[in-house]
Amino acid sequence: MIHSIKQNIDIPVQVTSKSQSICGLGTFTRYEVKDNKIPVGYVDLQDTPRGCHVMYIKNQNPKLYKGFGNVADQIEVEHCMKRYIESPIITSEAKFNTHILHYKRGKKFVNEGVNVLIQDIIEHLKKGEQVMTNYLGASKMYMPINMINEIREKIKIAPLLKGLK
Repeated sequence: MIHSIKQNIDIPVQVTSKSQSICGLGTFTRYEVKDNKIPVGYVDLQDTPRGCHVMYIKNQNPKLYKGFGNVADQIEVEHCMKRYIESPIITSEAKFNTHILHYKRGKKFVNEGVNVLIQDIIEHLKKGEQVMTNYLGASKMYMPINMINEIREKIKIAPLLKGLK
Protein backbone atom coordinates (compact mmCIF):
# COMPACT_ATOMS: atom_id res chain seq x y z
CA MET A 1 0.00 0.00 0.00
CA ILE A 2 1.09 3.54 -0.76
CA HIS A 3 -0.44 6.75 0.53
CA SER A 4 -2.23 8.75 -2.16
CA ILE A 5 -1.87 12.45 -1.39
CA LYS A 6 -4.76 13.38 -3.68
CA GLN A 7 -7.22 10.90 -2.12
CA ASN A 8 -5.65 11.01 1.37
CA ILE A 9 -5.91 7.22 1.72
CA ASP A 10 -3.65 4.19 1.43
CA ILE A 11 -4.12 2.42 -1.89
CA PRO A 12 -2.86 -0.93 -3.21
CA VAL A 13 -0.01 -1.04 -5.71
CA GLN A 14 1.24 -3.55 -8.26
CA VAL A 15 4.88 -4.60 -8.25
CA THR A 16 6.79 -6.07 -11.18
CA SER A 17 10.42 -7.09 -11.29
CA LYS A 18 13.25 -7.66 -13.71
CA SER A 19 16.43 -9.48 -12.69
CA GLN A 20 19.78 -9.60 -14.42
CA SER A 21 22.78 -11.67 -13.50
CA ILE A 22 26.09 -10.06 -14.41
CA CYS A 23 29.04 -12.44 -14.41
CA GLY A 24 31.37 -11.65 -11.54
CA LEU A 25 29.16 -8.90 -10.12
CA GLY A 26 26.08 -10.82 -9.00
CA THR A 27 22.34 -10.54 -9.51
CA PHE A 28 20.57 -7.20 -9.73
CA THR A 29 16.80 -6.77 -9.51
CA ARG A 30 14.66 -3.72 -10.25
CA TYR A 31 11.21 -3.67 -8.66
CA GLU A 32 8.83 -1.25 -10.32
CA VAL A 33 5.80 -0.08 -8.32
CA LYS A 34 2.66 1.22 -10.02
CA ASP A 35 -0.79 2.47 -9.12
CA ASN A 36 -2.61 0.91 -12.08
CA LYS A 37 -0.66 2.49 -14.96
CA ILE A 38 0.81 5.41 -12.99
CA PRO A 39 4.45 4.84 -12.02
CA VAL A 40 4.97 5.26 -8.28
CA GLY A 41 8.65 4.39 -7.99
CA TYR A 42 11.32 1.75 -8.18
CA VAL A 43 13.75 -0.16 -5.97
CA ASP A 44 17.10 -1.45 -7.26
CA LEU A 45 18.64 -4.32 -5.27
CA GLN A 46 21.85 -6.29 -5.53
CA ASP A 47 21.84 -9.79 -4.08
CA THR A 48 24.43 -10.55 -1.42
CA PRO A 49 25.14 -14.00 0.03
CA ARG A 50 23.18 -13.22 3.23
CA GLY A 51 20.61 -10.69 1.98
CA CYS A 52 20.68 -7.70 -0.34
CA HIS A 53 22.18 -4.27 -0.81
CA VAL A 54 19.84 -1.44 -1.76
CA MET A 55 21.41 0.32 -4.71
CA TYR A 56 18.72 2.97 -5.14
CA ILE A 57 15.09 3.79 -4.34
CA LYS A 58 13.12 6.48 -6.13
CA ASN A 59 9.63 7.89 -5.64
CA GLN A 60 8.84 8.96 -9.20
CA ASN A 61 5.75 10.97 -8.22
CA PRO A 62 6.32 12.60 -4.82
CA LYS A 63 3.48 15.08 -5.48
CA LEU A 64 1.03 12.16 -5.82
CA TYR A 65 2.38 9.58 -3.34
CA LYS A 66 4.12 9.57 0.01
CA GLY A 67 5.51 6.74 2.09
CA PHE A 68 7.45 5.12 -0.73
CA GLY A 69 10.35 4.40 1.63
CA ASN A 70 8.09 2.06 3.60
CA VAL A 71 7.08 0.28 0.39
CA ALA A 72 10.76 -0.05 -0.55
CA ASP A 73 11.59 -1.47 2.90
CA GLN A 74 8.87 -4.10 2.51
CA ILE A 75 10.09 -5.03 -0.97
CA GLU A 76 13.62 -5.46 0.41
CA VAL A 77 12.44 -7.88 3.11
CA GLU A 78 10.15 -9.80 0.72
CA HIS A 79 13.00 -10.07 -1.80
CA CYS A 80 15.10 -11.84 0.84
CA MET A 81 12.16 -14.05 1.85
CA LYS A 82 11.76 -15.12 -1.78
CA ARG A 83 15.41 -16.18 -1.65
CA TYR A 84 14.67 -18.21 1.54
CA ILE A 85 17.00 -16.12 3.70
CA GLU A 86 15.78 -16.43 7.30
CA SER A 87 17.85 -13.68 8.93
CA PRO A 88 18.69 -11.29 6.11
CA ILE A 89 21.32 -8.61 6.22
CA ILE A 90 19.89 -5.65 4.30
CA THR A 91 22.34 -2.82 3.70
CA SER A 92 22.23 0.53 1.93
CA GLU A 93 23.73 4.02 1.96
CA ALA A 94 22.08 7.32 2.81
CA LYS A 95 22.87 10.05 0.30
CA PHE A 96 21.62 13.46 -0.79
CA ASN A 97 20.11 14.62 2.53
CA THR A 98 18.18 11.36 3.12
CA HIS A 99 19.87 10.47 6.42
CA ILE A 100 17.03 11.69 8.64
CA LEU A 101 14.31 10.06 6.51
CA HIS A 102 16.01 6.66 6.65
CA TYR A 103 16.65 6.94 10.38
CA LYS A 104 13.04 7.91 11.13
CA ARG A 105 11.82 4.81 9.24
CA GLY A 106 13.98 2.65 11.49
CA LYS A 107 17.21 2.06 9.59
CA LYS A 108 20.45 2.42 11.54
CA PHE A 109 23.88 3.62 10.52
CA VAL A 110 26.95 1.42 10.82
CA ASN A 111 28.78 4.38 12.38
CA GLU A 112 27.17 4.79 15.81
CA GLY A 113 28.26 8.44 15.89
CA VAL A 114 25.98 9.16 12.93
CA ASN A 115 23.05 7.53 14.78
CA VAL A 116 23.68 9.75 17.82
CA LEU A 117 24.00 12.88 15.67
CA ILE A 118 20.83 12.19 13.66
CA GLN A 119 18.87 11.38 16.84
CA ASP A 120 20.02 14.69 18.35
CA ILE A 121 19.04 16.60 15.20
CA ILE A 122 15.58 14.98 15.22
CA GLU A 123 15.04 15.84 18.90
CA HIS A 124 15.82 19.52 18.28
CA LEU A 125 14.07 19.86 14.92
CA LYS A 126 11.22 22.35 14.83
CA LYS A 127 8.05 21.46 12.92
CA GLY A 128 8.52 22.14 9.21
CA GLU A 129 12.25 22.76 9.60
CA GLN A 130 14.58 20.98 7.19
CA VAL A 131 18.21 20.09 7.82
CA MET A 132 20.88 19.48 5.21
CA THR A 133 22.91 16.36 6.00
CA ASN A 134 25.08 16.20 2.87
CA TYR A 135 28.13 16.86 5.06
CA LEU A 136 27.74 13.28 6.37
CA GLY A 137 28.45 11.93 2.90
CA ALA A 138 27.36 8.48 1.81
CA SER A 139 26.73 6.80 5.17
CA LYS A 140 26.42 3.02 5.32
CA MET A 141 23.21 1.75 6.92
CA TYR A 142 21.49 -1.51 7.75
CA MET A 143 17.98 -2.66 8.56
CA PRO A 144 17.84 -3.84 12.20
CA ILE A 145 16.27 -7.23 12.95
CA ASN A 146 13.39 -5.65 14.91
CA MET A 147 12.47 -3.64 11.80
CA ILE A 148 12.71 -6.75 9.63
CA ASN A 149 10.40 -8.62 12.03
CA GLU A 150 7.84 -5.78 12.04
CA ILE A 151 7.82 -5.77 8.24
CA ARG A 152 7.40 -9.58 8.19
CA GLU A 153 4.20 -9.14 10.22
CA LYS A 154 2.91 -6.66 7.61
CA ILE A 155 3.82 -9.10 4.84
CA LYS A 156 1.66 -11.81 6.45
CA ILE A 157 -1.34 -9.50 6.02
CA ALA A 158 -0.53 -7.77 2.71
CA PRO A 159 2.44 -9.02 0.68
CA LEU A 160 3.55 -6.88 -2.26
CA LEU A 161 5.39 -9.52 -4.27
CA LYS A 162 3.51 -12.33 -5.98
CA GLY A 163 3.81 -15.82 -4.59
CA LEU A 164 4.58 -14.92 -0.95
CA LYS A 165 2.33 -15.95 1.90
